[in-house]
Amino acid sequence: MSAAQKSKHALSEYYSAHQLRTDRWSALRSTTERLRRAADGKAKDKLHERAESLIASLRPIELYWAFPGARAFDRLRHLLDEERYPELAKTVSTTVRLMLSDTFRHLAQRTDSEKQEDEDELADEPEGAAGGRKPYFEVLIVDQLSANKEELQRQALRKLRRPEDRFVYEPVFVPSIEDARIAVLFNHSIQSVVIRSGLTLEAEHRFPLPTRYRSAIDEDDLQELEPEAYGPELARMIHRLRPELDVYLVTDQSVEEIAGQDLGGCKRVFYNQEDYLELHLNILRGVDARYQTPFFNALRDYARQPTGVFHAMPISRGKSIARSHWIKDMGEFYGMNIFLAETSATSGGLDSLLEPHGPIKKAQELASRAFGSKQTFFATNGTSTCNKIVVQAIVQPGDIVLVDRDCHKSHHYGSELAGAHVVYLDSYPLSEYSMYGGAA
Repeated sequence: MSAAQKSKHALSEYYSAHQLRTDRWSALRSTTERLRRAADGKAKDKLHERAESLIASLRPIELYWAFPGARAFDRLRHLLDEERYPELAKTVSTTVRLMLSDTFRHLAQRTDSEKQEDEDELADEPEGAAGGRKPYFEVLIVDQLSANKEELQRQALRKLRRPEDRFVYEPVFVPSIEDARIAVLFNHSIQSVVIRSGLTLEAEHRFPLPTRYRSAIDEDDLQELEPEAYGPELARMIHRLRPELDVYLVTDQSVEEIAGQDLGGCKRVFYNQEDYLELHLNILRGVDARYQTPFFNALRDYARQPTGVFHAMPISRGKSIARSHWIKDMGEFYGMNIFLAETSATSGGLDSLLEPHGPIKKAQELASRAFGSKQTFFATNGTSTCNKIVVQAIVQPGDIVLVDRDCHKSHHYGSELAGAHVVYLDSYPLSEYSMYGGAA
């Protein structure tokens, strides 16, 4: 087996695209750092070839993420070709730190001139220091565009940002149906998809898919489709793969031609001429609708109320702690909000889990939509009690239940409470799923 075949085989055996990507970047960081320190000779030549191979293997994978982007890859290749190894090692190290810490998300809120200056600062930023920054997501744009046109569209969307926007996003451009399907499976940061009429059918760069994605991508044959059907078909595919995503179709077909088609939950169709401002506002509005948190909003409003406490709760909205001469450090440790939000069924204003009709009901409806379930119920007794609830809901007295001997004890308790006859299985490695478990 050749080196290229071994590399492809190794790629296909990964279960997680995120792990595949992280391992390749970590290997590149290690290689470029060794290259920076290496003396001239065969060892240095081998490291150069290794770095060249890793950059080449990463490029088709990075098509599906906004960061670091195609221009960053061009810069890496340029530095390698010119043998500017110290600068190459520093650039790769900064990129990996930004990626692993997720602080690259904050670069999207800065201008291009600020980004280069701030990359090192953000890469060294401690975890949890991102307070006040807007939530970040990515938008998949499916269209066959040149690099210059992609950059023009990226800049056009950035110019529409306003200080009052609740979110910030960066576009990811792919040219084909195959690329789009891989992108929505690989990249969890993608929250909206814009499908234009210029897309093609197959991906230009092919690499073996990680194990878990093969069945989802190779599920049907699209060769018989006419080009004008590519957009609607992709909208339906994305709805099957990730139904929570907002999909927008930009088409040059007439209203009559598109109106009767199944568009798989497409939120809006733009005809002929795309309005960037209208598209931008729709993207933000769609994500904002899924960002709503009815119960948390109600809890936060409750904590702000100057409520008098008359029932027998020892915390009393933190007064007993704030006024104490001895345990004020407890309040400083937890923060006052946790005490201000303390409540009970007698307080009112926060709905009831037993008969929800206000914010809990609305929150459960939104959760049900997010999970794709018919109905969702909240519980406040922790994961163990929830496991018992689920087991007792699906197991009837006398049922024979196969249970992994090493699973959490709540499953054993739930089976006992349900009156099941349990058959215990010893766990062993399940390599296909990268875990231990038991199976019949």
